[in-house]
Amino acid sequence: MWIFTLLLAGLFSFSLATPPALAVAKYVKGNLHVTAGDPPAQKDLQASDLIAPGARIESGNDGKAVLRLLPDQAFMEIRPKSAFTVKRVKTKDKRVRRVQMEAGEVVFGLKKKSEAVQCENSQTQATAAAGRFSCKSDEKGVGIFLVQDGELSVYNRPKDLTVVVRSGQKAVSDLNGIKVSDATDSELEQVGFRQNTIEVDFVNPQTEEFTTLEVEYETNF
Repeated sequence: MWIFTLLLAGLFSFSLATPPALAVAKYVKGNLHVTAGDPPAQKDLQASDLIAPGARIESGNDGKAVLRLLPDQAFMEIRPKSAFTVKRVKTKDKRVRRVQMEAGEVVFGLKKKSEAVQCENSQTQATAAAGRFSCKSDEKGVGIFLVQDGELSVYNRPKDLTVVVRSGQKAVSDLNGIKVSDATDSELEQVGFRQNTIEVDFVNPQTEEFTTLEVEYETNF
């Protein structure tokens, strides 16, 4: 009987296990609020706060933040006057971080082995697994996407149309479809720093074994 009781207790504890955090706030400036939990509760976003799945984040006119996405340490930058919900979902047996935009702009810097990100609003869904890009949405559902590095797959629901947006390009998605053009230098500068990666080889003199370490650094565009 006691074994059965322990098994039930273990299953109950497992069911109450807290889902892993999606991100940690590394930099916060100005007025930002995060709403999460059951029942939902709102609090000011602070540096070092963990972002739970399903959390809604809203930034004020002066609100800015940088989140480190977990577990891969990619980053997400939150611009002023933005509101969105972030959660983790499974699509085609792969985990995807989905950001449901209400308004405003966010910027992503993803690594080569990052989990994919889907940034969407009522009309458009943009997906990427690497690179640096921004997603902007207004209250009418118009999506604007700038790709500094990598590529972005943009799906327009009203026209059932998918377009790949590559480095140096801009896409505008609305009820009429998707328009892709070359982004200007000033537009690409708005995406921020360019993330670079170099590989450094180390050798163990005793075993003569090589180890390769990826080192990231940022430069102005």
